[in-house]
Amino acid sequence: MANPMYGQNKADNELDKVGSKVIVAADDYTLVEGDSGATVFVNAAAISITLPAAKAGLKFKVIFGIATTAGADVLAASGDCFFGVVRLGSTTADQTGVPQIITHATAIAAPGSYDTMDFVAATATIGGSAGDTVELVAVDDIAWHVNAELITSNANPGTVAVIVAS
Repeated sequence: MANPMYGQNKADNELDKVGSKVIVAADDYTLVEGDSGATVFVNAAAISITLPAAKAGLKFKVIFGIATTAGADVLAASGDCFFGVVRLGSTTADQTGVPQIITHATAIAAPGSYDTMDFVAATATIGGSAGDTVELVAVDDIAWHVNAELITSNANPGTVAVIVAS
């Protein structure tokens, strides 16, 4: 992308890089503010991904490359929390769990109750299979909005319980 006439675009080619960073995480990984916009490709059956302190506008996308058979989690920084919608489907035809829906007001009222997301691919209430995605956007200095589409190999998914207390 070239710089438009008269310097209207001071970012020059930096705009081409937005969302283009991919972090391959095979071991526990701590993200920093400068990683915002990155896609985190989780390539481990057991792993912890730690987010930086929430700051409005920070965003990450997590994609599971393999099933989280040994347990994985995404951790908010101390004092931060998660809210939003987590959906869970089953590899069994026409089976879906009851989505987990947490409002912003609920999460910020008790951030310690909503500061971890747990994933185990074969469970009835969690998910975390290869190809699953979790999108995270910090909306203020305490809360991360979550939009997650997960799959479980469990034939009878229940009420989703991904966002929990650490």
